[in-house]
Amino acid sequence: MRNEGSVGSTASQKRKDIMTDDFTVFWQNNARAQEFFDHLLARAERNAYDDDFLAALAAYREAGGAAAHADIFAAEYLLAQGEAEDAALCGERAFRSRPVEPQVWRVLARAYAALGRYADALVMQGYPLNFFKVPISLDMPASVLTPATLNRLSRATGKASYAPYALSRMSYAPGTGLTAESCVFFEEFLPVSEHISPHYYVGAYTDQEVYGNKRWLMNAIRNVPGLAENVGGDFTFDIMRGTRASGEVCIDIAEGTQAIIPIYGTADGQSLTAQSETVCDDIRLNPATPNFFRLDETTHFRSDADVIIGTPIRLGHSPARRKLVLNILVDALPWTLLRTDFASHMPATAHFFARGTIFDRHFSVCEYTYPSLPTIETGMYPHHTGIFNEWAAIELDPTFVTIAERARASGYATANLMSEGIGIWNGTSRGYDRLLVTPYRTLAYEGVERTIRYLDGCGAADHFIFLHFNDVHPWSSELFQISTAAQMELSLAGRLAGEKKKIPSPYLRPSAFYQTAFWQAVHDTDRALGALFSYIEQHYAEGEYLVNLYSDHGVPIFSAEHYIVDTHMTGAAWMMRGAGVPAGIVADELTSAVDMYPTFAHLCGFPVGENVDGVLPRLLGGTGRDIAYSNSLYPLKPYFLAARSRTHTFCLETEDVAAINGTVDLARATTAIYPNAHEREEDCAVDSPALRAFFYPRVRAFLQGIGSNGEQFPPPKEI
Repeated sequence: MRNEGSVGSTASQKRKDIMTDDFTVFWQNNARAQEFFDHLLARAERNAYDDDFLAALAAYREAGGAAAHADIFAAEYLLAQGEAEDAALCGERAFRSRPVEPQVWRVLARAYAALGRYADALVMQGYPLNFFKVPISLDMPASVLTPATLNRLSRATGKASYAPYALSRMSYAPGTGLTAESCVFFEEFLPVSEHISPHYYVGAYTDQEVYGNKRWLMNAIRNVPGLAENVGGDFTFDIMRGTRASGEVCIDIAEGTQAIIPIYGTADGQSLTAQSETVCDDIRLNPATPNFFRLDETTHFRSDADVIIGTPIRLGHSPARRKLVLNILVDALPWTLLRTDFASHMPATAHFFARGTIFDRHFSVCEYTYPSLPTIETGMYPHHTGIFNEWAAIELDPTFVTIAERARASGYATANLMSEGIGIWNGTSRGYDRLLVTPYRTLAYEGVERTIRYLDGCGAADHFIFLHFNDVHPWSSELFQISTAAQMELSLAGRLAGEKKKIPSPYLRPSAFYQTAFWQAVHDTDRALGALFSYIEQHYAEGEYLVNLYSDHGVPIFSAEHYIVDTHMTGAAWMMRGAGVPAGIVADELTSAVDMYPTFAHLCGFPVGENVDGVLPRLLGGTGRDIAYSNSLYPLKPYFLAARSRTHTFCLETEDVAAINGTVDLARATTAIYPNAHEREEDCAVDSPALRAFFYPRVRAFLQGIGSNGEQFPPPKEI
């Protein structure tokens, strides 16, 4: 069966009937709404904001037009009437549902400027500068261009991944205007939203090293051309919520309690005096690196230079919490490839989770990390989080509560002990008090040793820890140096078989080069994890911990025919062990990456907001799911969807490319249904009224917010 989406009815009722009851056509654009959209767009281009415009807007809403588009038109009308405040409200509502829509940025820039909210207006101008090179208008007082405002603009004009680096850090001088340079935020607070409080301070990770060496290194290279592009030689940052203090600061410790206090030095040779009822002594501070002090009584600290007081780690256990919740993301670990011989490929990992649950039919929502991580952290699909385009450093809506924020609110010490930093600018990692960030070099053996040392030092606290390992992740051979073990193992022909140009990792093709590197990395990761699992078993009782190991997507390097959402790319790993987890189970039910949030919440006793798209698996008493969605919503590429039931897969691909706003015209989409074992195999497509009745309504519901209805605003013009 092959089914082309079609454009037909001019009556909204007929569309409703087709889209709900008549399964002869999978998708039908709303021609009536599109007609009103085009009419409104034409009038807007003529600045014809009159009663006829309002009537057409009302008709567009009545016809079922997109709420975000209606709000944009309403904001434009209100601006024309001089009602900037109401225009901003409409624009902000559109921004919440469609944050990567250029027309929203334009409307809000105008509204904010009219309201004198110049800093906010500049940020909204930063996005089109980033995407379309639209110049920023500086029709505003120069006093607005404070360091704080310029830092916000720097984030808006750069890439969302790999904080604290900034591809275009902005500065201003009256003679030269705005200028941008590749740079890094270091020994300063990151420009994040006010609701993230305290703000994150950026220092250097230093452990058993010479005092100040890492500070010296970063200050030596921070202004060197190419720093951000080369991610500082994979420099590791220690980023922590903190508060600047000068002179003297008092840390109150309640009687009978203990806390570990991180303190950053800010100057070379800086000393710190600590005074309590039992102690009065001096110590040298390591500049730009947190120094940790265990306190059991109120203590006064004095220094001749500023210090940064990090988030205290409160020691002590609550029966309402687990002693350890450990989430391990093994990036790009494809379960469909490992499942048939798991114990051979990863013996230590298989042995540990044999006393837990392994989900055998688990699928990622996306094909690469940037949108996958917020999907896991929020339990929401990318078109609901608004985080799917790594060139838009737009923060997660503050009303969406991440799983780490739930843990933090419950009293856990939250720490991201190894990560790439891709969740900082977009707010995905805002629930962690401490983040150890290295853009590429996030290797399991280092992360394991780092975690063990951390727990040795402050194991008395209740911990919520995240680790992100990239050992297994394939990269273009022109970009990345594979392990020396793999290099030495390969034949000359295999060693030379990698891609000869830099291409995105989801599009790599099979070769001995990538496959050898992959299997070596799998074994390396397992060996490191074995040490971590052994430590956990030695130091914690079964009911005291919860360990989750999962992947964000798979790999393309074993796929005979490249398909961006095939099972090698989206068949992901997910396994759990510990308190509340059934032991010795290989669960056959369908699960999705969005289901991890409600599962973690269930096992930890956290609430789950109505915004969460995931469901609790049946194994744990939930409703479970009957369909799992994997899609590729990559800007300016065709859209792909694989919707999998237990027996069949509904495949969709578009003729049109996805817009940067995360929508695509589905009218010319091609669809087919296949048995699971024969996805996209020629002559294996099947069709029946029962299959259509199962897939069509579910997939249509998922695609709401992705289908553009053929409606697109024109590219941005100078504001």
